[in-house]
Amino acid sequence: MSRDALQQLAALNRISRIALQDIALRPMLQRIVDALHDEFGWEFIAFAGIDRVRGEFVCDAVRAAIPSEVSVGYRRALGSGVVGHVAAHGETVDIPDTRDHPLVIDTLGGTRSELCVPIVHDGRVLAVLNVESLRPNAFDGQRDLLETVASQISGALHAADLLQRLESTNAQLREAYRAMELQAQRDGLTGIANRRCFDACLEQAWTAARENGAIVGLLMIDIDHFKAYNDGYGHIAGDQCLREVAAAIADAVREPDALPARYGGEEFAVLLPATAEAPARALAQRLRDAVAARGLPHAHVASGRVSLSIGVATMPALADTAPTRLVERADAALYAAKRSGRDRIVCAD
Repeated sequence: MSRDALQQLAALNRISRIALQDIALRPMLQRIVDALHDEFGWEFIAFAGIDRVRGEFVCDAVRAAIPSEVSVGYRRALGSGVVGHVAAHGETVDIPDTRDHPLVIDTLGGTRSELCVPIVHDGRVLAVLNVESLRPNAFDGQRDLLETVASQISGALHAADLLQRLESTNAQLREAYRAMELQAQRDGLTGIANRRCFDACLEQAWTAARENGAIVGLLMIDIDHFKAYNDGYGHIAGDQCLREVAAAIADAVREPDALPARYGGEEFAVLLPATAEAPARALAQRLRDAVAARGLPHAHVASGRVSLSIGVATMPALADTAPTRLVERADAALYAAKRSGRDRIVCAD
């Protein structure tokens, strides 16, 4: 067996092992490019994949011994140049001397010979293997080698392409699932957290605080005389009022761990992990001021505007106490605020 044949056989053996070992597309192609360069010393070797959506080929792996304008990510239209022609038509192009050849686009600044081979699976061009040299006839006797390489790796390339598309689909599904989960935790009318989300977060905050007996704070908030608002203005206006109040609350809550939520009907809540009574009451006042600043008219009450009653409760998360106790205390404080005239803040005993 001749030295050239032994060299080709060794290269094929090495490439076969790479194709079997690698499943990630670009790393596999880059290792094959490097193997061909190490074995034959060609000045330029590249793999180009096919982007059918954009009608382009794109460089996925390259090894150039001399400066070239081609790098990973380089793109050009299908049909343009030798690589574009092979990508579009699926036929090998072997050019011993590139001078005056109509397909050649010189990216090396002196290309004299070029050999370009399609990688085909089930009649579909998956990629193109392209080699160039500054010497004419540099690839004499190498066409069979590169076509064998193309045939040898087509299955692996197909599998890698399928894996890449599967990963992309899975990523899209995960993103859609996250969006659905987020939507399921949001109140459809106001856009802030819903009761389901609030209950789950309260349980989590209580469990976390219980480890060291930390304090958890809670504001329970009610829109004053909301039934009169709905009866006087109608339910569409009532829904808009709920949205306005929710936006005012969300804008006023600046504490990073706080969770504003719609608790039900015209009632809202703000969960305040690791928050004592003084800052909780200060936030309650900020919420009242934020709603007052919006100047929402309410012609069916003496004040002439929409206002809030707020109950504040804070307590340590003790091992023998459930988070429902915090809700009960904040709720009791809220009803105390309503009984004592509304439009005010009451802190639980």
